[in-house]
Amino acid sequence: MAEDNHSSESHTDVLIIGAGPSGLMAAYWMARCGVRARIIDKNSTKVFTGQADGLRIRTLEIFDSIGFQHRVQHEGHVAVEANFWVPSPDGKLFRQGPFCSSKVNESPFHNMLLSQGRIERFLIDSIKEHSDLEVERGVIAETFEYDETLNDDPIAYPITVKLRTLGENEVNSPGGSGGESPQSVPSGLDRSNILPDDWDDLIQKSRSQQTKTETVKTKYLIGCDGAHSWTRKQVGIPLEGSSTDHIWGVIDVIPVTDFPDIRRLGTVTNAAGTILVIPRERQLVRLYVPVQVVDAASNANIRFNRSSITPEMIKERVQAILKPYTFDYKICDWWTAYQIGQRIAPTFTKDDRVFLAGDAVHTHSPKVGLGMNMSMQDGFNIGWKVALVVAGVANPAILSTYNTERQILAEMLLDFDRHWSGLFTENRPPEGGPGKTESMVKVVESFEDFADGLKAFYGASPLVCKLDNDQDPILGYGLVPGERFPPVKLRKQADGNTQWTTRTFESDGRFRLVILAGDVRDATQKQRVETLSQFLSGQLKEKVSPLNRYAAIPGRFKSLIEVVTIHSAPWNETEFFDFPEILRKLDPTMGWDYGKIWCDDACIWDRDCNGKGYEKWGVDRTRGGVLIIRPDQYIGWVGEFEYIDEMTQYLDGVLIRAVCGQ
Repeated sequence: MAEDNHSSESHTDVLIIGAGPSGLMAAYWMARCGVRARIIDKNSTKVFTGQADGLRIRTLEIFDSIGFQHRVQHEGHVAVEANFWVPSPDGKLFRQGPFCSSKVNESPFHNMLLSQGRIERFLIDSIKEHSDLEVERGVIAETFEYDETLNDDPIAYPITVKLRTLGENEVNSPGGSGGESPQSVPSGLDRSNILPDDWDDLIQKSRSQQTKTETVKTKYLIGCDGAHSWTRKQVGIPLEGSSTDHIWGVIDVIPVTDFPDIRRLGTVTNAAGTILVIPRERQLVRLYVPVQVVDAASNANIRFNRSSITPEMIKERVQAILKPYTFDYKICDWWTAYQIGQRIAPTFTKDDRVFLAGDAVHTHSPKVGLGMNMSMQDGFNIGWKVALVVAGVANPAILSTYNTERQILAEMLLDFDRHWSGLFTENRPPEGGPGKTESMVKVVESFEDFADGLKAFYGASPLVCKLDNDQDPILGYGLVPGERFPPVKLRKQADGNTQWTTRTFESDGRFRLVILAGDVRDATQKQRVETLSQFLSGQLKEKVSPLNRYAAIPGRFKSLIEVVTIHSAPWNETEFFDFPEILRKLDPTMGWDYGKIWCDDACIWDRDCNGKGYEKWGVDRTRGGVLIIRPDQYIGWVGEFEYIDEMTQYLDGVLIRAVCGQ
């Protein structure tokens, strides 16, 4: 290795190691909140082909709140129905299905399939929209020091990391065609099979032959650096679990086959094994197939020899399982092999200064289609919390909620994977096929709320104000603290245009004070709304409005709390100016804020806007209620209009008081 030609020292508030989906999601929050941050990655480019591809409902809702779900919708493949092919007693394959979730309409979006490379593209573009933060590629962390005596000092930099910029001969590129020998440019990639917005990233930028080192001091470190996480090893957190003795191949191809369901999600089972069929964008199909069983008596922690697996071997296994149907391909976009295993870290954080996300703290087989989703949601969860704490507007106590909220979901993920993967590896006779189908459907249904993100299972914490009895909600059965706000499509009071709440509650770092104003035609209810509005505008004696009580991020928003009103009266019987001014504030330059008042009423020209939001939330259409939604769209607090002291108490435990606050 050449000697260093440059060495320096710098400070950053947040250092993110790893620019995969979880790291980029965390970086997005730094960009949105104006936090001084850096994100490094050892690879020379982003992912282009292969890797993860499953996108669950909750992830798509997050994408909508960021602002790029329309791009996913345009490019991706919807996957809501599945067929299961099993052998009959005479050995022929026959179709069972299609099977479709009974909760398929619980969200504006449906589960989709799209390459990880495209998701990284969309996240990188979103980061660029809000800051000049860029991924520093071909950079690794080499040394780590942590001064625990500085841990309680919010302005200190207790973590010191030595970074090194790799030379040309050291740098890797992800997404090559299988194997373990990365290439400077992934094999077979050129402008003909990469979308134009990725062209600039395809060609590796020129680098100095010599390396460069830099010492970086940081307040917080977020490790998103994969299953062999360097960050995790530095803080001595183990990854506990084991691998099975089954080796699987994964291949992305444009198939040439007479199998009738090659463009439908599902499985094929016969005596030769089970295939998982996943249709994808650009005519691609991903196939998961068992290729080898290693010696079960050997040490399960020893990695198998990946070089013994070839695309030809994977193709032959597919052909054997699909018989009597034929299968071949001319175009292979990507392939790899892996050993099934489930591992999890006992904690996801070190002293709430170092955080681990994604594969760095939980690994499993990719067949459940949850890895990228869980990783991104990890980054999404810790990202906004660290960003607001660093910005000086949130209490550092909220950082401890990352571990309690995300670890329980990682445990559920591994449990799901054990049940699901076991159905692919068990050796049932051909006539047991129908029984296997029933088992697969049962497993999917059992884990559906968790897998699709319809429930988060977040417990009581400074960020989640739980009732003593969750079965007796204050507002309605659909509004549970610790769970996502159930999305509905509403009409904007000012112009009648419609929009899903997933987009209304934009991921910009603000908390939402959502006023479910009920039927404002009712005199009593209108007075309740006006009294609450007086509190928000600071007109109630000895009561400080939450809009002025807490610190804000300079240059971003005047208040960290956005007020959104949703009433239930008919749209054409209500006027925008019927509502108190604090709910529709006037900007001297931009005029009235027309996007703050919404109506839960049916729209004749938009079938999704059915005027049943209050019913979905279980809220009385006359009395309504009040809730606080966290920056990640999960409900933090619910109450009645009159519970202003309880509301303030919740916010006081989360946010930092403004210097001028009382």
